[in-house]
Amino acid sequence: MKSEKSMEIIKPNAQLNLFGYENYFKFFDKLYEKNRLPNSMLLSGPKGLGKSTFIYHFINYLLSKDEKYNYDKEKFSIDENNFTYKLIQNGTHPNLFLLDANNNEENIKIEQARRLLLFLNKSTYYKGLKIVLLDNAEYLNVSSSNALLKAIEEPSENTFFFIINNNSQRILNTIKSRCIDFKFYLNFSEKKNIFYRISRSYDFSFTETDLNNFLSFDSHGNLLNYLAILNSSGFNISKNYLSCISHLLDLYTAKTDSKILGFISLFVQYFYNQLSLENNSFVNSYQKKLDKILYLINDMKKFHLDKKNLIFTINKIIKNER
Repeated sequence: MKSEKSMEIIKPNAQLNLFGYENYFKFFDKLYEKNRLPNSMLLSGPKGLGKSTFIYHFINYLLSKDEKYNYDKEKFSIDENNFTYKLIQNGTHPNLFLLDANNNEENIKIEQARRLLLFLNKSTYYKGLKIVLLDNAEYLNVSSSNALLKAIEEPSENTFFFIINNNSQRILNTIKSRCIDFKFYLNFSEKKNIFYRISRSYDFSFTETDLNNFLSFDSHGNLLNYLAILNSSGFNISKNYLSCISHLLDLYTAKTDSKILGFISLFVQYFYNQLSLENNSFVNSYQKKLDKILYLINDMKKFHLDKKNLIFTINKIIKNER
């Protein structure tokens, strides 16, 4: 991992160390060694839990077995000189196909799924092993979902599909029915331990209270992303949630990014939860306003509405609360 502390989040495919997933790794390894690893797998769990990092490590283990700097199963780590690691970083490994949304879009298009079918029809140089990693499966649209179905209906013996599932409600039942679903879960202590180990690589400011507030109902990965966005602007997550929301709205005004919209939704929920705890006489009123804001954000993402009107309306609602 980087020797100097950073403000930029290291992507899952570049994480050299795996924390908190040792038992999951051993379980998958045992299945593989016994030729019992399913060809099509759903990796289900909350966004930011580390599923992508885990599966990139397992993929590296599978593909680098015969290399000089192969995967270290004792330390659950990747050597920077690992050849497979370098190829994956460059997006050039012939045995791995990555299917994900482009840039800030929340849509995996049919063209990407068709390229997957071409990949599956090509030969590979390493033991015939082919690996497909589908990240953010909830971004599949109907057309790309149907193309994926064709790919997973009759997979060859040495082809493995790892489908990362952050939201089961947005995945077709026909895809679910053709996959073995592995559900990932980390308790509060595990998330906190992983967060502390990962955060050593970053120059983020946070308090124990921040960790307790967020990790009780959110993932360590999401918290890292919140800190990266807020701290990079000299903004402290320990400030009140209203200030955080205002800052995120300003960021979204400057740069349309669906990820920021998602963070706004979460911080609005934290804000109204805090208000409800402080004054439970207005819980029903707070809930109605929260529902209205979340409804507006959802429509914004779904129908690509005018963001100026959205931001104006949200600001008008929340700034009157104090």
